[in-house]
Amino acid sequence: MSDSGTVVDDTVKTEAVAVPSHKPGARRRVGYVAGVFVLLLVLLLGAVVVLIAQGSIPIPISEVLRILTGQEALTEVHRTIVMDARLPKVIAGLLAGSALAVGGAQMQTLFRNPLADPFVLGVSSGAILGAAIVILGTSGVGWLAGLGVVSQLGVTGAAVVGAAAVLLIALGIARRIGDPVVVLVVGVMLGYLAGAIVDVLVYYTDPERLQALAAFTRGSVRNVTWSELQIITVACVCVLGLSCFLSQPLNALLLGERYASSMGVNVRQVHFLSLASVAVLSGIITAYCGAIGFVGLAAPHLARGVLRTADHRSVLPASALVGAVIVLVAEYVAGGNGLTTVSLPLNSVTAFVGAPVILWVLLTGRAKRRVG
Repeated sequence: MSDSGTVVDDTVKTEAVAVPSHKPGARRRVGYVAGVFVLLLVLLLGAVVVLIAQGSIPIPISEVLRILTGQEALTEVHRTIVMDARLPKVIAGLLAGSALAVGGAQMQTLFRNPLADPFVLGVSSGAILGAAIVILGTSGVGWLAGLGVVSQLGVTGAAVVGAAAVLLIALGIARRIGDPVVVLVVGVMLGYLAGAIVDVLVYYTDPERLQALAAFTRGSVRNVTWSELQIITVACVCVLGLSCFLSQPLNALLLGERYASSMGVNVRQVHFLSLASVAVLSGIITAYCGAIGFVGLAAPHLARGVLRTADHRSVLPASALVGAVIVLVAEYVAGGNGLTTVSLPLNSVTAFVGAPVILWVLLTGRAKRRVG
């Protein structure tokens, strides 16, 4: 990959790899960053408590706090609602938002493209294709109704298989070629191919089954169970943990692959680890929560804008917090508890945040080029 093209301006990139200073300005900078993280944590905790408290059966916040801290609930009904119905949804939204945001930050740096997100490899399209095959082809008089193995696999299992198939293709090409630009193009093409197959399936399918597929593609964390949450947790924790290991190499990549190589960074290994972890993550999230769009695209830009730095040691954890807040707030609104009295698709709500952020990135980037 060439060293041309940037995610942020040169001043910010240089700051990401500069040696920390002990001057008063540096101390103020540390205080500012700490204040931002405290604010994000407060927003996240507030979103968690409010989302658990609100619903078709409102529960007082004091009761929610009592249950979450292990104290005795006023009624067993409240405990059942909080622990079995709402807490899995909140944890799934928190993990999905955090991991997608961190994955988006890695992809934007890796591809040196501010519009990259965790789904650029086409893995989510593979998951949707797998789900579509089961949803549209196995029920009733569906064209796969006679295949018991496919029926027993279920929507989630088929989505995982579809995501894994695309993942193996993309990573095989990444390992063989090692050029992220080629991998990006292949991922986009695989996404288009999977989408075309889904369109063909839709064309020949009974319209009554299209509603289930539409619900899957719009994203939701409302139906995640505790058993499914265990798989999501493992995937998300692995990606978040790996991101800590990759923060310094990603900082070096901000100044170009040649600079990173001169600093002793194994560029090809960083590329492969980032692609593999984010691809696995996007496949798992899509399989269990649907395709939650815009979070991985918008959250890293919001984190960089608030922190005023591109240092991945700060941007990655901040992106995780921002992504979690976005998903939880979006779920609050989408669940009929916020601006509307009806349930909305989660993707529709996240788009209200993501689309303005992308427009802001494009317009500010154009303004910087004019100034330059």
